[in-house]
This record gives sequence, C-alpha cells and structure tokens, in this order.
Amino acid sequence: MIRFLKLSFILSLILVLAGCNDEPTSVGSNLLPEDGKIQFKQLDSKETPIAQSSSHYEYKLYLGTSNYIILGKNSFVESSVLMQFAPPFTDSMVTYYKNSQFKVKKVWMEMKPVYKLGDESQNFSFSVHQIRSSWTSSGFDKDSIASLQYDNKDVSTSRVLVDTLLSFNIESTVVEEWLKNRVDANSAPSNRGLFLKPASSCQRFLGFNAYGETASSNLPTLKIEYEQNSKVDTLLSTPYMDVHVVTGALPAQSQYFYLQGGMTLRGFLSFDLSSLPKDIIINSAKLELTIDTLKTLNGKPLSDSINVRALKDSVTKKFTGDSLIVSVLKRTNNVYSGEITWLVQKWISSSDPTVNQGIALSLTDEERSVARLAVYGSKASDSANRPRIKIVYIQKK
Repeated sequence: MIRFLKLSFILSLILVLAGCNDEPTSVGSNLLPEDGKIQFKQLDSKETPIAQSSSHYEYKLYLGTSNYIILGKNSFVESSVLMQFAPPFTDSMVTYYKNSQFKVKKVWMEMKPVYKLGDESQNFSFSVHQIRSSWTSSGFDKDSIASLQYDNKDVSTSRVLVDTLLSFNIESTVVEEWLKNRVDANSAPSNRGLFLKPASSCQRFLGFNAYGETASSNLPTLKIEYEQNSKVDTLLSTPYMDVHVVTGALPAQSQYFYLQGGMTLRGFLSFDLSSLPKDIIINSAKLELTIDTLKTLNGKPLSDSINVRALKDSVTKKFTGDSLIVSVLKRTNNVYSGEITWLVQKWISSSDPTVNQGIALSLTDEERSVARLAVYGSKASDSANRPRIKIVYIQKK
C-alpha cells in the first residue's frame, strides 16, 4: 500500500512539472484591464540622439593622504616627491659625535616600486636635493612648489633600478649636517628633508608606498652605516612625512575629455532628459564611456574604474549632499560602464527642472595614480563613441 502511494505521488509530480512552461503565456492576460497594464520603454542616446555636453576641468587635490608617492615624468606631466626623515639618533650617538667618536660611513636609500606607468625600456632618472624651507604634507600642492627652497646640488649618486628595487647613495655629509644641527641648532641648517625631482630626460613614473603603510619594510628606507667606538652598525629610518606633487599643462578641449590622476583632471557630463515623461519609474539607467586606447596612458595597477557624482552647479562644479553617494563605472575592454539609476530617478522625479546639473567624473584612484584617460566626448566625430545613456523605465498606459 505504501509503495502504491509513493508511486501515485511521483506520477502526480511528473504531471504537474510537465504542465509548467518556462516561457510566459497569454493565459490570464484577459483578466488584467487594458488601462492597468505596465509598459516598459527605453531611451537609448545611441539610437535616439539627445542633447549632451562634456568637458574636463582641473580640480585641486591634496596628495598628502595618498597611499603612494609617485616620481617621474612624461611629455605632459611630471611628479616630484618630498620626504622628511628623523633618524633615531640616541643621546649616546650625539655624545660620541661631539667627541669625534661617531662617523657616518655610508648613506643610501632603498625604495620598492608598487606602481608603474610608462614603457619600462624608457629612461628613469632624477636628482635629490636638500630642502631648506619648512613644509608639511597637509595642504601641500603644486602651488606650494613655487615657494619651496632647496639646494641646487644633487646629493645622490650610484642610482640603480631593478624590477623590484630602486636604490641610490646619498652624500654622507647630508646626515652629518643633521647630526651637527642636533648637537647645536646654530651650527648647521635644520633637517627639512629631501626633494626628489625627475630629470628632463625621464620618460616614465614609479610609485612607492607612502607614510601610513603599516609594514615599515615596504616603505622607502634611509640606511645609515656608521662607526662608533670602532664598531660598525646600520641605522634605518623611514619617512614620517611625505607627499608627491604633479604639475603639467592642461590638454586642449577637443572631441575628447580627459580624466587624470595627481594633477588632477575631472570630467563633466550632462544629458538633456527633458523628453522623458515625469510620471515614470526608472528601472535601469546605464552610463557608458568609451576611451581612445591610443591616446590613453594607464599604469600598473590599472586605473580600471571611474567615480560618478551628482553636481549642484554645472558652472562652479560644486557638489550636493547627494555627492556622498558614488556610482562606479567599471572597465571592460575600452568601455567604462555602470548604473546611475538613482541619480536619473532623482532628476526625473524632481519638480525643479534645474536639479539636473550634470555629473562629475573622476578616476577612482586619482590620488595614487598619474594615469590619463582620453574619453570620447559629446563632440566626438564618430557619434557611436560619444557618451551613451540607456534608460529603461515604466509608465502606466
């Protein structure tokens, strides 16, 4: 009997499953009134061109909190580095130095690259100078470079770069001067740190971990070999303050707009969505940006995402309270794309027609890269490459 019941259950289940259809059917459709049906519609700026505008603008960015310090140069920008050290000289070392029993034998720097941009076969050269004016990484930017005072003399020699390490010697007199100032502040200039400047022949960039990296072994390290009481030892010092500063010329506005890290360039983009009805629900709004890979310079790690923020004013480029909400466009081949549904819904639902002031676009890693993306803009000669917005919405018939 139990076996018969099991068999009946299995046969019934088979009949139920057989009656199911993966594809929706018209059964029951006549039960829904025609005027109550929901219809999906789409606006695709590639298929139905709408007015749009794009450009780039410079944004002042302070890099004192960046995870990287970047050194190098190419045809359009250069990046210099400032570092401040406080070698852990003990009181006994100072005493021995005063008694001429402490001698600095050798000083060198070791820096481990964690970021690269540019052809590795190209030249990477730089000079190192003693800074003579006070500075702080907080608030230091490209405008601060003009007032920075440093010696013309290059105090570095024997620069060696392999894949995982950059090393170079520093004249021992530099550290001796720091010691001398420690003994008597009036006898030698203050220790203001070192200024690393790319040479005019430099054609690529290297980035290194900046102050704040938890593992000190990954930070640039100043190594001081000294002799004290006929014993030789080595003192290690990592920066307690650092910053990199990127300077360069702005690219001309053309069929592209540019996004760049460090300097910094951000993009502006606006779409005229006034043709959309007001009583709609945005199901999806996807933004696509296409880059010209031949004019784009990207680094390692790759700058593979773009942040999107709402603007309060398209002229001043000021943000709104909603700008804390960031949408992210991710890269696939030569296209960056992502959802901005919430933002389009806000524009459409607002009773204020001026609420749509466009969006600001920036590299997600703009503080720790010098990448430059050439994004096809609203005036691109090939309309297929222009910024594209695809909106799927619901409207009651």
